[in-house]
Amino acid sequence: MQTHKLILTPVAAALMLMAIGCDEDENKRLAEMAERHLERQAEQSRQVTELQREVAEGSRRLVEADAKARQEMVVLQREVQAESNEVGRQRDLLEDERRDLAARRYLDPIIAQAITHIGVLLACLLPLVICWYLLHRRVEPADDQAVAEVLLEDLVTDRPLLLPPMVSTRAVGSGDYGSAACLPNSAEGVEEST
Repeated sequence: MQTHKLILTPVAAALMLMAIGCDEDENKRLAEMAERHLERQAEQSRQVTELQREVAEGSRRLVEADAKARQEMVVLQREVQAESNEVGRQRDLLEDERRDLAARRYLDPIIAQAITHIGVLLACLLPLVICWYLLHRRVEPADDQAVAEVLLEDLVTDRPLLLPPMVSTRAVGSGDYGSAACLPNSAEGVEEST
């Protein structure tokens, strides 16, 4: 619409000048001027059309770029949401692990103390169990012949295990109290002699 106004304005001006009645030279000059003006107007019209086409192409590219940017933004938003979900999941796992550690910190000393007490109790009960076992064990009686052999062997040896060592005996009626080693109670024999 602007293009028509631009073209019609110089044409109307040229026609008015012709109608007023100017000289032929002036008419010629005005006609040339009108033609030049029309050519410029046509060139401007062509440039405006080219510019409008470029603007339309730029607008189309801008719309495409905007649509592409929106799609990329949607993809990025989904990725951010997925990462946010992953961070939330990891935070929950970390919180669960923290709770487990707190529970273990609470229970570990209790368990260690219980183990210590059980160990002390077992150490105290062990001698009682051994005594009970020894008292309730079935003891088979030793036969008389084995006991007699052990006693005879103890009597015959130089170093007896069961009986005190035998000292040489004095002759009855001899008044020799001088050897104190002969008597089992040598201290009593010495006192009597004095």
